[in-house]
Parts: sequence; structure tokens; C-alpha cells
Amino acid sequence: MIALAAGIILLIALGMPIAFAILVPSAVYFHTTGLPEAIFAQRVASGTVSFPLLAIPFFILAGSIMHRGGIARRLIDVAVVSVGHFRAGLAQVGVIGGTLISAVSGSATADTAILAKTVSLQMVREGYPRGFAAVVAAVSGVLGPMIPPSIMMILYGLAAEVSIGKLFVAGVLPGLLIAACLLAANLSVMKRHNIQIPLRPRPKAGDVFGAIKRGFWALMFPVLVWVGLRGGFFTPTELGAFVAVYCLVISLFVYKEIGWRDLPEIFRESALLTALIMIILASSAALNYAVAWERMPQAISTWLLALSDNKYVLLLLINILLLVLGTAMEGPPLLIILTPILVPVMKALGVDLVHFGVILTFNLVLGALTPPVATLIFVASSIVGCTSAEFMKYFWLVFGYLILALLIITFVPWFSLALPNLMF
Repeated sequence: MIALAAGIILLIALGMPIAFAILVPSAVYFHTTGLPEAIFAQRVASGTVSFPLLAIPFFILAGSIMHRGGIARRLIDVAVVSVGHFRAGLAQVGVIGGTLISAVSGSATADTAILAKTVSLQMVREGYPRGFAAVVAAVSGVLGPMIPPSIMMILYGLAAEVSIGKLFVAGVLPGLLIAACLLAANLSVMKRHNIQIPLRPRPKAGDVFGAIKRGFWALMFPVLVWVGLRGGFFTPTELGAFVAVYCLVISLFVYKEIGWRDLPEIFRESALLTALIMIILASSAALNYAVAWERMPQAISTWLLALSDNKYVLLLLINILLLVLGTAMEGPPLLIILTPILVPVMKALGVDLVHFGVILTFNLVLGALTPPVATLIFVASSIVGCTSAEFMKYFWLVFGYLILALLIITFVPWFSLALPNLMF
């Protein structure tokens, strides 16, 4: 098993795509240990055969349509008239806009790209430092996987055999807590670096009404999602289909910002991203079989419980471990690999698996903000046009607020469990 893990790490370090870095060592493991190769083929083939997984391509498609079809821009316009006239106004628009957009898109990378192209570039035009503008987009992107719908929560729910509907609802209050921490962080950055930007004029009632009217159909989307989940009208998979159709209809026939000629490119882009996720899932299915065959979850559970029987101490240690691992690998592959290993530990400690799903999702999303992987940093910096030094000048203070949010979510389960307990 050590050789299998070392092989995966080595191939990733050499730059091999993650799916193949998992698949090749797993195939070698099956061959060298004498496990039937037919089982390897069967596990890989069945790794994506799941009805709930159909939600992923639908949510990806919805995110692509939302970006091109004007839905995201109208949500940001509503955020501008809501908080744009306060201190750090456009930075706060990034957070509020990210919160609203995350209720449509379940992807941190997509949210960061949207915010960087709209809010961050406008921040630069109004005199904010480029580094701070990029930070706002990057850190606001973490809200995408937290506020439903969430692709990472779908992956966790399948791996941990936890209700995806409960996970979606469980992410709402933690998502709002993270947003509140980011709002406070922006004010701290403005004060710490003495960034003086003239306040925008307070919007008139007509401006507010106009922005809400223009964005009405975009704003209705989170409401419909909430009602659909709460009322039991949709399963998460059916919700994904509804999301995609709703975005398509609004963008084509109401906002009219995309046409029929745009659809092939949108479908192609969505299909490529879906295929990327699915091949990682298929590869990880074989790895998970090897992990179970070697009884690694039981061994790790025994080792961790020998360190301490205090669940809060172990949760802190696991959080540190996840933050370290997140610097080297993307969140979704890590989530797929680690969930079968850590879930038995959580069961032994008496930690609610819905609560742990929220912790795991948020922690691994933070990995997209920590070098060398740092996907969200690269996306935001490249769009805004700032150097790593400019970005890091403002980043660490904001990241400290995100760590504070992680600790609160970890040690105050109420944030994750209040709404699921109320609604289910």
C-alpha cells in the first residue's frame, strides 16, 4: 500500500494528470497483488454509474450558461446597489455577489473567474490595488462549493452515503458565516494597508428598484432552489436538471444574451469539464477498492484514536492534515480519496457525517488558495493581471479570517446541523 501511495505522489509530482496518476498505480497494484484484473475493470467501469452523479453535468452546464447569459452580471448589479456605497464597497460587492452566484454555480473556479472578470477589474479601474482586487475574487470563490448547489458535496454524499439534500441545506449557514468573515476581512485590509477609495454615491430608490427588476429572474433562482429542496419537489439530480433548464430559458428568452449558435460551444465546454471530473471518479473507484482491501480505513482509525479519544483534538489534527494535503492536490480528487478513509474515524468519534461533510468540503476548497496548487489564485491573478507578490501582500490577512471561519464551523456543529435538523 505504501508503494501504491508513493507511486501516485511521484506521478503527480512529475506532472501526470491526476486521473492517470491514480489509475496507473492502481492497475499495477491489482496486478502485483494477484487481485483479479476483472475486478479492476469492473470498478473503473462502475465508478461513474450512479444516478445522483447526473447532477454534476447539469450544474456544470448551468454555470456555463449563467456566465454567458447575463445571470451572473445581474446578480452582481444587485450586490452593487446593496453594498457598493459602503467603505470597501466594491470589495464587499465581490463577497455579496459571490454569495448570490454560488446559489447557481457549484464551482469555486467558475465563481472566481466570473468575479475577477466583473468586480475585480472594476475595482482596479476605481483605484483599488490589483493584488487586493484579485484576492477578493479568489477568496469569494470558496463560497461556490459551500452554498447549494455544490458539486463537491454531491461527491462526498455519494462516497460517505449521506443524504445530498441534507448536505446542501447544511452548507447554507456556514456559507453565510464565511461571507460575514470575508466582509470583515475586507475592512481589515482597507485599514491595515490604508487604502483610501472615495465612497460611491448612495443609490437612489429608483436605482435599487431597477437593479432588482432587471435581476428578478436571476434572484428567483435561489428561492426556487430552496423551495424545491424544502418542499421535496426535487431530488438533487432533478434539481440539477431544473437548474440547467431554468438558466437556459432565462438566458435565451428573457435576457436574450445568448443565442442558439452559442449553445454548441457551451455544451462542448461543459462536456469537457464533466469528463474531467468523471474520469477522476472512475480512477478513484479502483483506488478505493485497494484501500478497502488493505483495511487502511480501520488502520488509520485505530492510529488516530490511539493519539486521543477527544474528538475536538482529532478534528483539529485532521483539519491541519487536510490543509497540508490541499497544498499539493486539487480538492475533488482529495475528497474522493480521503472520504472512505476518514468517515470510519468520524463514526468512531461520534461526529455527525453531515457536519463532517461541511468541514471536509470547506477545508479542501481552501487548498485551492494555498500554493503550489492554488487554482483560485492563478485564475484571479491571471485575469486581473497582478504578480504573486502583489497578491500575497493582501492575501494572508484575509486567509486568517477564513481559518477562523473553519475553526468555528468545526467546533460549533450548530452552524452545519441547525437547518438540516429543522427541515428534515
